[in-house]
Amino acid sequence: MPQKHMDDMLAAEDGFSEVLNSSLLQTIRSAAVTTQRSTELPEPSRALLSGRGRHLDDDTLLRMVVTLFTGDEAKAETLSPLLLERFGSLAGILAATNRELASIKDMGSHMVPMIRVLHDAALRYNRERLPKVDLLDSEQKLLDYLTARLARENIEQFRILFLNEKNSLIADEAQARGTVNHTPVYPREVARRAIEIEATSLILVHNHPSGDPTPSQTDIQMTQQVQAALDVVGVQLTDHLIIGNGKHTSFQRLGLI
Repeated sequence: MPQKHMDDMLAAEDGFSEVLNSSLLQTIRSAAVTTQRSTELPEPSRALLSGRGRHLDDDTLLRMVVTLFTGDEAKAETLSPLLLERFGSLAGILAATNRELASIKDMGSHMVPMIRVLHDAALRYNRERLPKVDLLDSEQKLLDYLTARLARENIEQFRILFLNEKNSLIADEAQARGTVNHTPVYPREVARRAIEIEATSLILVHNHPSGDPTPSQTDIQMTQQVQAALDVVGVQLTDHLIIGNGKHTSFQRLGLI
């Protein structure tokens, strides 16, 4: 069936005519057709298609993203440097709040939701890579997931990974969000939630926006209080991980648990 006829049918059935005729979709179609002539693609595009995307720097990737989202290479040339100057890296851009992103000149109405799509896709990808049976079987995959979720947060966030008897992940929940250097944690609430979802063990996780994952005395005291509350209900505290910028700390490895 000719592509145009198929598109018309879909538009008629589902009311997507506006989307089908949008500049973004036309850009995607054009890129798809162009991939059939990969020798004509610019080097960054060839790198992505050949699995060498990890060698591209943030500026190059961001310019490609902005061009795809807006269909405007000139805008990518001006907007990408502004975003990198403000947030420091592509990861910093993905972790930025909607308000922070919207404050950038010439962001437009489509860029913020599309950046949210990219961020959520990255989180889902890393979570899907987590071991299905024993979460502790691959420390690197767990750290990749936690780093993607927390490393660039500009305020402290406290999360709990609830596990069953096979160390399978039951739930990953945000317990609290705090300030730049403190998050309130209530040990009894942690224990109550563990019983509620029938967890047999759990991992505490929080980030240090400073980038330095060294535990503070407050972190150590809070961990001891949570462990005491869990001991009462027979739930094991497996570890407490602090996520920094490219670094992490394990309380279990430090002998603090």
